[in-house]
Amino acid sequence: MDLYQAILARRSVRRYAPTPLNKQLLAQIDEIVNHARPLVPGNRFRVMRRDVFAGEDLIFAMGGYGQVLTPPHYLVGSIVGDHHPLVDMGFRMEQMAVEMTQLGIGTCFIGSLGQEHNVRVRFRLPAETRIGAFLLFGAPAEDAGGRMINAVMRRKVGATAKLAAKSLFFNGSFHSPSTPPAHLARLIEAARNAPSANNAQPWRFLWYDGALYLFVRRQNLAYGAGIGVQEYRFFDGGVCMSNLSMALDASLQIASWTLLNGSEPDIPDYPDTLQPLAKLVFA
Repeated sequence: MDLYQAILARRSVRRYAPTPLNKQLLAQIDEIVNHARPLVPGNRFRVMRRDVFAGEDLIFAMGGYGQVLTPPHYLVGSIVGDHHPLVDMGFRMEQMAVEMTQLGIGTCFIGSLGQEHNVRVRFRLPAETRIGAFLLFGAPAEDAGGRMINAVMRRKVGATAKLAAKSLFFNGSFHSPSTPPAHLARLIEAARNAPSANNAQPWRFLWYDGALYLFVRRQNLAYGAGIGVQEYRFFDGGVCMSNLSMALDASLQIASWTLLNGSEPDIPDYPDTLQPLAKLVFA
């Protein structure tokens, strides 16, 4: 499938064929990891590829939710930096997930923000390291039972309930929810298909003065009440930005991101419930 098709086709796989991938596919995955495009080049990003040991409970160890059956491999992404580290990590790791989808490999993000200290200790990472989520991967279980279990698990964790574009997109101001115009429709469709922790879908889009602004909700009940879990909005925001960027590449459109901290003087008015994250300017 082409890149845009992979963005839309990518689904969280929660049951895998237990057989490890062959060396050729693993080498291709290593290439995908090594060539992931950064959002903030100055951040120090590292990925470790690991095999899952028999009986290893990754969900418990990583602080995720739901159930994942017999994944053979996973990627441990970690990042150190002062400038939007979790956004940058989500941006890079979603590229890996989508490009693996192009190879026919199943993936599933398992968030770890509630367990970052334990993850640092487990993988001997420095104290300043951030670990937003792990990426499990392998061959999806293709038998009828495996496909059914994957579908049931995805429904159980809410992954099939995506918000409509007209609930996420605003034109001119946040008083004007609308269907995206034709020149933005493919991009917003890619963005709304982005995965998010507990399917929180924190992103909101504002088309204003020829630029697309990305905001995230400050508080998301879906993330829960644990320490640090509301920071998933940054990792998920980066995942969403990644889908937008890949959709631009697939459409041969040129645009550039500017990350926002909320103090910029030209940000359009927005409700207190939202936090500005980035601005996409088209060439």
